[in-house]
Amino acid sequence: MLACFDATVLCGAIRKPTGYNFKLLELAAGGTVLSGFTTDVAGMEFVRNALDGLSGVTYDMELIEAFLDHFAPLFNPDNVQPSPIGRALPVQVSLHNRPIGEVVYELTGRTHDELLAGLSEQLRLMAGEFDAYDVHLLAAAVARNADVICSANRAHLPEGPLAGGIEIVGPGRLAADLGIA
Repeated sequence: MLACFDATVLCGAIRKPTGYNFKLLELAAGGTVLSGFTTDVAGMEFVRNALDGLSGVTYDMELIEAFLDHFAPLFNPDNVQPSPIGRALPVQVSLHNRPIGEVVYELTGRTHDELLAGLSEQLRLMAGEFDAYDVHLLAAAVARNADVICSANRAHLPEGPLAGGIEIVGPGRLAADLGIA
């Protein structure tokens, strides 16, 4: 199984090195039962959040680098997926309020027809359904042929099927599915 980890998983792992997030990253770094990657955008978001403070605790760059090194090769530059799109709301107004698969299909060169399956059941790119700031995760997951996007962000990334056969799962559920919960 190949998982795309968002910044919430990285933040959760540095905050609680005995929790599911940390265990999942260790499994993915080992690459046997689970393989994983993150995006450059999610990595930068993690570093910014850790430096600014997570639950009242700030982390210095030395500790952040040691944390990332612990999970090598997961965070080696060749395993961090460059996000094919940024973390901003698409400027094409025509893509707003559209199914997320259709949005990513349009933004990534119209080469992944599987994103267009089941459009009527997909979340839409709009407030309350799918956060425009997280479109980069689906685009990167599609580019790497990921099975899941692992995120603790229930407000913006609800668990369940997304598009193109990719599913969003929370760290607790993924850990349970892998027998480490």
